[in-house]
Amino acid sequence: MTEDSHHPALRLVESQRTLVLATSDPDPWSTPVYYLYSCGRFYFFSNPQSRHIRAAIAHRRCAASLFRDSDSWQDIEGLQMEGTVQRLTEGKDSVRILAAYVTKYPTVKHFFNPPEFDFRRFCALFDARLFAFAPTLVFCMNNRDGFTSRRDITAIFTHPTLPEPSLQSFIDFV
Repeated sequence: MTEDSHHPALRLVESQRTLVLATSDPDPWSTPVYYLYSCGRFYFFSNPQSRHIRAAIAHRRCAASLFRDSDSWQDIEGLQMEGTVQRLTEGKDSVRILAAYVTKYPTVKHFFNPPEFDFRRFCALFDARLFAFAPTLVFCMNNRDGFTSRRDITAIFTHPTLPEPSLQSFIDFV
């Protein structure tokens, strides 16, 4: 982690699982995706023909949010973000991301036959590809700080120095 790893926003990112992407093409649309956060990006799998992916790629920008669920409005906290979505190609980085993704979401590991690790097979099985949401603007809102309180924390997400997940951790896991 970075020297900012104790920032409440990064603890929130680490504690949650779902990122909501919002697009417009021209009609608005949003969709939740399971994500893995690493090195300033939110990685997720999605069908390349899905409405949110087509709109995000075509317009080169979208919005995203994540938040802690709460029964009280005073406890609502979350991130409001603007950024871009990119499709990642198969390679060493995508294998590392998938390895970390499987570690975060252990139920995915049963799609692999240890010690075989086939990224292409995984993508074909779900008709999905790996994408990354890269935030360019990030606001943290926390109703405990006031009903309309939000702070610009973009620097925490655009200049991270997080270690890359290792393929060995995936191999050890499965």
